[in-house]
Amino acid sequence: MKKALAIALIVGFMLVDFLFFHDILKPGESITFPQYLTGVLSVPVLIVCVVYLARGDRGTPIVR
Repeated sequence: MKKALAIALIVGFMLVDFLFFHDILKPGESITFPQYLTGVLSVPVLIVCVVYLARGDRGTPIVR
């Protein structure tokens, strides 16, 4: 269950980041603060999910 959640978060945030960077690179497109915040905060979520999946299910916490 935790692995499925981690994979769903990775896929979801990659989609959000793709849309964010697609919009930010458009000339004349205005980006709102919530869009910037989502783009910036999604990076740590992706890192935590990837680390969880890379470590496997050893019962150790990601953050100590």
